[in-house]
Amino acid sequence: MEALRELYKNCYKCSNCQNKIKVFGCGNLSARIAIVGEGPGKDEVAELTPFVGQAGKLLNDILLAIDLKRSDLYFTNAVLCRTGDTNRTPTKEEYSNCRKRLFEELTIVKPKFTLLLGSVALKSVMGSDNYKISECHGKWFTHLNEPCYFYYSLYHPAWILHSQSDEEERGRKKVYWNDMKKLRDDMESLGEMFNDRGEVNEIDGKCRESTPFEILH
Repeated sequence: MEALRELYKNCYKCSNCQNKIKVFGCGNLSARIAIVGEGPGKDEVAELTPFVGQAGKLLNDILLAIDLKRSDLYFTNAVLCRTGDTNRTPTKEEYSNCRKRLFEELTIVKPKFTLLLGSVALKSVMGSDNYKISECHGKWFTHLNEPCYFYYSLYHPAWILHSQSDEEERGRKKVYWNDMKKLRDDMESLGEMFNDRGEVNEIDGKCRESTPFEILH
């Protein structure tokens, strides 16, 4: 992982690149589950660690609710740099430029499952702008011949924090919790597909949307 950091620490490919500080991923390098967010915010830049701001703290609570501890996971982002004081959504240029690094990072970790938090993480991994988080949250994707077999799409936890009313917040929390419960249950079924070498047994197809039942049957 240190070699990867050295390779990308001086990257300035993006036309709007103003931030010389790169926030690389961190966590358990043998993690069964990796989490990919959109990009670092102010707190992440200050601590050089993904998911330590308000959204990160909420994510920790959500993960603990299904018995996932931060110490057991690996965290990274679709882009390494903060996009500005307003934390604007990374552009296609930005997340496309960072995609090779993201996949190289995941190749080192070799997670069995990767959670894609938000539209930028989803579009980056899938390599297309055609994927909408509003349609894809709570869904599995297979991305064979890549560093992870199974990807699960979720809203970014900031989606809850940006609620405009208490009622909206309650509704968004319900949606998120339903997606997390599905994640917990599906991982148990999908985990049965790995052999003793950690490889998935006989799945056809290059990259397709799928459910555990479509994969299993």
